[in-house]
Amino acid sequence: MRWVCLLLAVAPASAQRVVALEDALDLARTRSVAVLRAGAATAGAAADLEAARAERWPTVFASGGAGQRYGLAFDQTTGGLTQSTVEAVNLGVGAEIVVFDGSERQLRARSAEIGLEAARLAGGGAAQGAVAETIRGYLEVAQARAALEVAASEVEAQRAFAETVRARVELGARPPSEVAEQAERVAAAQARVVTAQRDLALAHARLVRLLGLEVGVHYTFPAPAPSDLEADNDLEVRADIRAADAAARAAQASARAATASRSPRVSLVASAGTDFTSAGAVGFGSQLVDNRAGGLGLRVSLPVLDGGATGARVRQAQARADALALEADDARRQAALEVEEAGLRVAATEAALPLAAERVGALEVALEAGRARYDAGAAMLQDVSDLGTRLVSARTDRAVLEATLVFERLLLEVARGTF
Repeated sequence: MRWVCLLLAVAPASAQRVVALEDALDLARTRSVAVLRAGAATAGAAADLEAARAERWPTVFASGGAGQRYGLAFDQTTGGLTQSTVEAVNLGVGAEIVVFDGSERQLRARSAEIGLEAARLAGGGAAQGAVAETIRGYLEVAQARAALEVAASEVEAQRAFAETVRARVELGARPPSEVAEQAERVAAAQARVVTAQRDLALAHARLVRLLGLEVGVHYTFPAPAPSDLEADNDLEVRADIRAADAAARAAQASARAATASRSPRVSLVASAGTDFTSAGAVGFGSQLVDNRAGGLGLRVSLPVLDGGATGARVRQAQARADALALEADDARRQAALEVEEAGLRVAATEAALPLAAERVGALEVALEAGRARYDAGAAMLQDVSDLGTRLVSARTDRAVLEATLVFERLLLEVARGTF
């Protein structure tokens, strides 16, 4: 363990920061690029809904204008034509409200509502993906750390055996060449430690980049305690599936709104205004009072010929709705496959772990017996070395499987949508 402490303490203790898995998952849910992009999409969907709802309110407008007209005018005083300039001002307000449009505006608002729901659920799906990616990063760190610990312990074992070899050579029981052979094996074990240390550092760097942590700080990413995780296999709780379903429903509502645009549109129109002209006999204020006028009526519009634009929009909207419906079905199938694959990985790891432990136990007994035969002069150094190499491989496999099982169970929960 002395090697492990030396290799892991690569920075002063004051500079080390422990990032628990729960904290890392919180960071992933807030700092992930996919989550931030989903947040921006949700804000856009909220603006679309606001605009769609605003269409259901009456349209109120104000107008005004001023101008001059130049030309000949009849002068009643002189009885002749004179050159004159006539100034005019007009002011008005109006309002229009659609009383019937085949439910087009209502369907557009409904589509926007479902679109906002889909955007929010898509944000949950993005967070779910970020969580899964973070767990995989912790899994990679745990696997690298397990391999490093085994490699470091093997260095100690090889060094201890080197002392045994040297003692046997000094007694004349073994040839001097075996000292060099064992020194090579110690160096090889140290090289494996360096490789494992590099893999662990790279796994740390990838997690730092994924979580957006400060660069230049030494972090430790401890594995959570093993636990039996139980969850219901209910795919309907997964945010990405519900988002795909909502997107399909929003697109279908948009398609119905496009179809409704073929209906006549009936609007109630009201207006009021007044005007002034310098050709009048009374002043500005009096004319504005005397010239008041207003109107109230119905306006009916029906698309007759638009070059096929309306039909094209209907077909385009329906095609998009059909495509999103297929995507929703495919998302559900993919989710089912993810759950099945995650379950198979957990089951395979659970089955392999006791076999790996049994292999380690058998090789430990075999190595102990081999070293005893070596001490008695009945075995070659190469035979003992081969057993040691196989034991290192078995211990590494067992350590990696133990670290893997914890995170594969978490990934199974993520696939189920219950984490």
